[in-house]
Amino acid sequence: MTSKTENMGYEQQLKRVLTLKDLAIYGIAFMTPIAPAYIYGSASAITGGTLALAYIVAMVAMLFTAYSYGHMAAAFPVAGSTYTYTQRAINHNLGFFAGWAMFLDYVLVPLVVFMVGASYANAAVPAVPYIAWVFIIATVVTVVNYFGVQIAAKTNLILVGIMGAIVIIFIVVCAYAVTQGTGEGTLVSSNPFVSADGFSSSMLIAGGAIACFSFLGFDSITTMAEEAVNPKRDIGRAAILACLLGGGIFILQAYVAQLVWPDYTTFASADTALFEVAQLAGGAAMAGLYTFAVVLSTLTAGLTGQSSAARLLFGMGRDEVLPKKFFTHLHPKYKTPVYNIIIMCVIGIVGALTMNIALVTELLNFGGLFGFMCVNLSVIVFYFIKQKKHNVVSYLILPALGFLICFYLWIHLSETALKVGGVWLAIGIVYAAVTTKGFKVKPPILSE
Repeated sequence: MTSKTENMGYEQQLKRVLTLKDLAIYGIAFMTPIAPAYIYGSASAITGGTLALAYIVAMVAMLFTAYSYGHMAAAFPVAGSTYTYTQRAINHNLGFFAGWAMFLDYVLVPLVVFMVGASYANAAVPAVPYIAWVFIIATVVTVVNYFGVQIAAKTNLILVGIMGAIVIIFIVVCAYAVTQGTGEGTLVSSNPFVSADGFSSSMLIAGGAIACFSFLGFDSITTMAEEAVNPKRDIGRAAILACLLGGGIFILQAYVAQLVWPDYTTFASADTALFEVAQLAGGAAMAGLYTFAVVLSTLTAGLTGQSSAARLLFGMGRDEVLPKKFFTHLHPKYKTPVYNIIIMCVIGIVGALTMNIALVTELLNFGGLFGFMCVNLSVIVFYFIKQKKHNVVSYLILPALGFLICFYLWIHLSETALKVGGVWLAIGIVYAAVTTKGFKVKPPILSE
């Protein structure tokens, strides 16, 4: 029986083992349930203490995009995700740039979690230096991915379960502390949604843009299309499910944290704001438990980030946008793109030892939102224009709203992120121009 993958000109090489549950957990693992810990202090300052509202804005934006990812995964259930969708739905050159931008995103996610995980682990165990922790985390992530996606999925299920349990404990402890008179002293308050200084649309948009950081990764589900048992049905559902569950967890954490510690200007360190909240609500034990969850998040996000980037390279190599022989090499037994996994490991280690967290987190949203815009546009071009399926709501209005919201958030990123991201795209333009002889040569798979 010929698979959809083979009908598209590709040989089915990766094992189909992932169910809807596995895919949804994969997306949540990439986002990590404890993602607010990375940005809470700085994001609270930007939003005037209304991060919970900013998370709602970001979640709505991501749901539109998740809906579009589902449509494109149904049409093109192959590895490559954003790159493949844009390439085949719109234009092979724009597809390259979409993949180029998203590759920046996929590379930076495991890199930043290597950095954060190593920093907190070093603080907890100073006898082991930062550089050693970077190598330890990178090695664990790479070895698990080397032996196959099925092992990685099982590992993520366990780690996400532990993290989710700790986050629930954190939320319950914070809620109990509030009922005992800590902070606001009441569980029902509008303060996490309305700033004391009044509503500010610019503040809300800036907050929504930075809150998108916590959602980056749900799209990684689509890179596993060739390993999903039923990609046409499950990819879109898993993306939406991951956004809803992840968003709910983020909103609850931001809400109870704001109730426990109303004055966001008094944190000793913005980088460790939620740990101060945890300590105030539940003492050293809660703060220690929350720290442990952050370290676990470096493993889950590292596993999924590295795996997704490796499969994006696999898709681009298969279309000969990158050297085919090298980037499509699979382990003879485990059927994993081992060379790509090793490349991601090296990039993660070098980046963790040479870059700073602030710059990396600023760049994450640049690549992610650019890719999201391309996917929303792909739905309109492929279904509404090319296929002439004139379901105005599904194939025009909803993806158009997703595109516009992502574009608006994208242009409101920091100046540094826009400049450095622009340089990254410029490098991609030069590379593409050289390898396609001035954009005249199409990848062989498209020529066929």
